[in-house]
Amino acid sequence: MLEISRSCIPYTPLRRDLKECRIALVSTSGAYVEGMEPFTDNDLSFRLIPADTDTKKIRFVPGHFDTSKGAEDANIMFPLDRLRELVARGEVRTLADQHLSMGLTTELRKLKETVSWAIAETLMKMRPDVVVLTGG
Repeated sequence: MLEISRSCIPYTPLRRDLKECRIALVSTSGAYVEGMEPFTDNDLSFRLIPADTDTKKIRFVPGHFDTSKGAEDANIMFPLDRLRELVARGEVRTLADQHLSMGLTTELRKLKETVSWAIAETLMKMRPDVVVLTGG
């Protein structure tokens, strides 16, 4: 049996209470807002979704997985309202001004060598204490 020590896991423990944290949402669900350019097949771009977006205007690119439930309630795949509720209840200090979504790509080398760095740079400018990751 393979044993994995905690030191091998890329994990950073949270050193403060969530009530003091700023949260950003990052998703590979293909979420975009009405009026934005939808993702295309093998799309290496990402979209910034403003924190005040009405979740009824969030759309998902169909095709690679079933997005029908997300079409009924965007929070299933892009839980922006749920994060807002945590802020309203005082369980989280605030949300980042924007959140990030990307679509599907099979160009993993380009994703790793180029896009991931652009995403990391964008996130660093948002200065979140916590990043919530969701998939499609």
